[in-house]
Amino acid sequence: MKTDSQYFYSVARGKMREKAIKLHVERYLEVGFFNKNEKDPYQANSTYFTSQPIATDEVVGVTRLIFEKLDELPTLQNFRIFDIERIKLQQLEVIRYAELSAFTKLPAHDVALGLLKTALQYSLQIGITHWVCCVDERVYNYMNRIFKFPFRLIGEPRVYLGSNTIPCVLVLDDVLNTVREERPALYDYLVEQETRYLEVLN
Repeated sequence: MKTDSQYFYSVARGKMREKAIKLHVERYLEVGFFNKNEKDPYQANSTYFTSQPIATDEVVGVTRLIFEKLDELPTLQNFRIFDIERIKLQQLEVIRYAELSAFTKLPAHDVALGLLKTALQYSLQIGITHWVCCVDERVYNYMNRIFKFPFRLIGEPRVYLGSNTIPCVLVLDDVLNTVREERPALYDYLVEQETRYLEVLN
């Protein structure tokens, strides 16, 4: 978190959105998650978030929220979801959930938490209560162990995009409540309003 002041985080609009998409595609091609000339069907209905070094307009990290009908979200399309969890999700208004995905960054840039913070604050402002996501098993275990994120398993793990991946939901109120209890400094960071985040919230 100490290095976070070196970066600016925002909702990606206009040319910055184009740069966010470019970074996402290039990084996913590099690691074999995308095939060359593959179309990403979720771009049009996604809001992208970027991190940039303060001194440049280079995009060094990106994530996005996908806004689709429940059954059209990538996690629900690519994993076997438990019936009880599908029923719980179906009870949510469509304006209350989104899928968090496309999380990537350039090496040597410590921007993961800043991107999460930005997506979280944006979500809370527009009334999102649940994030659907599918998480690499190593990341899932790390986020549980180190940051105490209360992921709720919603389906059967499987190999997806090259690694063992876990389908889950994060209830944003539960995230904040758990982190406030278990990691107070992280909670303060996640809810802190800073000048360089104001663009996100307006």
